[in-house]
Amino acid sequence: MKTRSPCASDFFRREALEFPKYTLNEPAAPVRLHQNEMLLLTADERREFLAELSRQMESGDAINTYPSLSPLALIQAFAQSLDVPEDCLEVTAGSSQALTLIAEGLFAPGRKIAVTSPSFSLYAHLVRLYGAEVVDIPLDENFEFSPQSMFSEQVMNADVAIICSPNNPTGTALSHQALLEFAEKFPGVVVIDEAYFEFFEARGETSSVKFATTRPNVIVLRTLSKAWSAAGLRVGAMIACPEVISVFRALKPPYSIAWPSEILSGFILSQKKAETRKKVAQTISMVDDLNALLRGCSGVEMLTESRANFVFFRTPRGDALEQALNREGFLIRRYASGRLANCVRISMPPFE
Repeated sequence: MKTRSPCASDFFRREALEFPKYTLNEPAAPVRLHQNEMLLLTADERREFLAELSRQMESGDAINTYPSLSPLALIQAFAQSLDVPEDCLEVTAGSSQALTLIAEGLFAPGRKIAVTSPSFSLYAHLVRLYGAEVVDIPLDENFEFSPQSMFSEQVMNADVAIICSPNNPTGTALSHQALLEFAEKFPGVVVIDEAYFEFFEARGETSSVKFATTRPNVIVLRTLSKAWSAAGLRVGAMIACPEVISVFRALKPPYSIAWPSEILSGFILSQKKAETRKKVAQTISMVDDLNALLRGCSGVEMLTESRANFVFFRTPRGDALEQALNREGFLIRRYASGRLANCVRISMPPFE
């Protein structure tokens, strides 16, 4: 009897086979305004970072040994930066690893995960990968957070809620007071992704990190990839009460933070606060200036009140705009389908 030869797809879970690969159209262009990154390092900063790495390598073992099993110095620097206790914070390989740890610990078949929509696509992808059900928390027609959506019966019956504030890609945000009210009424775990929060904080808003340290149902995510200009280091943090952090520390794979990332992240957090505040202030000014300009453009149909480091608007001329800017050496992010059709996102790194 003839048997069929096995193929790779025979061995994977259906959810894994259906998991979409993260892709991004990146034509060659020198100015990256499509990934919400920040200012390129100056020549002086490059020399500083190289000097710090050299100093650390000369002091003992470096790349020939495993990095710290628990990078205590980096945890301390991150905790001091956020003014939270060290046992309430765990560093991760970017926010993506933090989200994966949350999925491993909290997502499962039969559970419902409420997710801001539209928002960062990884949230819903991870929900489906772990066999849970996605429950949308739809933003309104202007992509603002809607109390009617957030406190709907469907959302209030979910097990976990993930809220990105300021939201990617819309830039819209919830106040700390609104998040506090939601967390107090929501019966499950609230994950607040504050990847862009430094820009909102500079406008006078309060972070939820301290709130998270006292509530067992609140987890806050932070990253060095945006305001801190360190996307290439892949370092983030999750903040929660000590009992929650201890579970995620056990789930996290050992040696997740590479030695160069550990060294340079600690250096940035301890030595680059003033420079970061300056970059954030420059960025906010540019966002506000470009928003004011866009409000006067006849081709702009909708413009959000972005509280992040980018502008977000809808225009039927998005394709032509993207092509024209590409020809001039600028990359922007254009969306082509669903609620985001004809929308454009442009990052505003502060050029010097």
